[in-house]
Amino acid sequence: MKKIVFILLLLGLIMNGPIQIQASSVYQNYESITLTSGKLLENFNDDDYKTYYKKVDKRKFMGWKIYKANSNVKVTYISETLFSYYNDGYTAIDYTYKLDRKVSSKLGLSASGSIGIKLSNDKKAFKNNLDGSLKLSADYTVSSEDKESYEITLKVDPGTQVDLYIYGEGKITNGVACRYIFFIRADRGGYEIFLVTTQYQRLEKKRI
Repeated sequence: MKKIVFILLLLGLIMNGPIQIQASSVYQNYESITLTSGKLLENFNDDDYKTYYKKVDKRKFMGWKIYKANSNVKVTYISETLFSYYNDGYTAIDYTYKLDRKVSSKLGLSASGSIGIKLSNDKKAFKNNLDGSLKLSADYTVSSEDKESYEITLKVDPGTQVDLYIYGEGKITNGVACRYIFFIRADRGGYEIFLVTTQYQRLEKKRI
């Protein structure tokens, strides 16, 4: 009996921990992200959470209950503008741009509520094996980081502006999850996985 009381007290301490922890990845700092449908986790409102939590609030003995609000939704994004140069003169200008940059991870994670994110061996993952319960495809387990250097030479015509930015495509999967221990809810919150499928530099010239 004492052991049962001890376990219940321990679980009570776990449940009384902070419930509004926020964790995010660098993709939330992108200049723009456009989804073909649905919304990002950061845009979930109280009504969304209220609706989605109903899908996972039926208690289970042990482990995670998952609800995917958006699954593999296609997105396009601009991560950053590398340079913007305009010519308001009367003659063309030859312009050379050199850049050394680090290519960021192709996998981004975000969480809300008491769902946590851990970092081990430069690899991000959700805590308490939420990744395994989500049963994501092999693509979502790949994360890499490389360095690249390049030089661009171009002619900027009079009355034009040239922009070079990082453009890409990807997939978003998000929703809510609850983790139970002996039918008691230990964690509850939102999760999001952002996967980059294509990324390249796009050069755009326009009249000013």
